[in-house]
Amino acid sequence: MRIIKGWDRKEVCGISVLVPMGEKNIDFSKLISLNDSSLFLWEQMEGGDFTVDGLVQLLTAEYEVDEATARTDVENLISKLRKEKLVVD
Repeated sequence: MRIIKGWDRKEVCGISVLVPMGEKNIDFSKLISLNDSSLFLWEQMEGGDFTVDGLVQLLTAEYEVDEATARTDVENLISKLRKEKLVVD
């Protein structure tokens, strides 16, 4: 998988958000807020191609979380990003 170009990460009032760039930014309802772990995962995904398994490994290495919980969190994040068309396979 990889991130679709056209989104930028910004800090707004202490909250990390994904902001659509270019013509897409007309619709401000498309801002996506990121908590600490989803921000960490986004930063890892910005580096290029990624897999769910790879993100699960990174999440368990960075946070005190078991693999099952990390997998659920990663799959939920990827599902939301796919829904908003931020990632492709």
